[in-house]
Amino acid sequence: MKSKLFSSKKSSNRASRISDDFVELHKQKIKNKMKSSSYIIIPLVVLLLILIYLVSPMSRISSISVNGNGYISQKDIKRELQLDEGDSIFKVIGHKNKINQRVINDDHRVKSLDFKFTGFNHLSVSVSPYKEIGYETRGNKQYLILENGKVTNIAVKNPNDSKMPYIVKFNNQSLLKSMIEKYVNLPKDIRDNIRVISYSPTKVYPDELHVYMRDGNRVIILMHDFNDKMSFYRSIATQLKTKSVINLEVGAYSFPINDEKKSSSITTKSSTKNKLKETLNMDAKKTTTTTKKRN
Repeated sequence: MKSKLFSSKKSSNRASRISDDFVELHKQKIKNKMKSSSYIIIPLVVLLLILIYLVSPMSRISSISVNGNGYISQKDIKRELQLDEGDSIFKVIGHKNKINQRVINDDHRVKSLDFKFTGFNHLSVSVSPYKEIGYETRGNKQYLILENGKVTNIAVKNPNDSKMPYIVKFNNQSLLKSMIEKYVNLPKDIRDNIRVISYSPTKVYPDELHVYMRDGNRVIILMHDFNDKMSFYRSIATQLKTKSVINLEVGAYSFPINDEKKSSSITTKSSTKNKLKETLNMDAKKTTTTTKKRN
């Protein structure tokens, strides 16, 4: 009797184990199917989300703001970017360097651009322009000279000559760039005191400059030692009792501007007298010739 009961329990346990193994196997099959399906479903879901994003307004530039542009108008920058509200953000993403280079080539006032998206699709553009150094005069108009040696093609409506000098008569681009490099390396107080730098070459000194100061003095100096000698301007100017011409071509000496004007006036009067004498002599010769013919 006992052996029969033991036998029935044993077969019951065996059946239970088989049943558990079957259930476990079934669960494993389901897991494997789900796992294999996920390799297809997940990419499809991701692709679907990407497609939804691309057709949604979130993938379009909602607004464009330009910051730090200095003297360059926002209108100019926005035009040069060739971007509009409603354009795909992918017109910027992956193309920042290309846009940067295109704007720099189109507008030599721009040193660099930095692009940043805020709030998903608002484009913020930070502009770093080249510094303004001075003005070049063409006819009756003034144009900005930049630290890179370039001159803008847009005339300045209201040039603020209390801050920057007029750098004139530098028809050679390399000379202008060299002059700018020298000017920016001057001490600030001397730089701020310069009103005009005029390239005035002579046969003796082909790199002669005439520098008109805001304090009323004028400096005659050679371009190749401009920085070295202009650094002495403060000490020279403080010793002057009147507005003067300071000649720093060879050595250093000065004389009052009024003396130069008097000298110029005397020279002009002398020249006028000589011209009058020549005219009178010509008239006298003509009169003598006419009288001889009559006789």
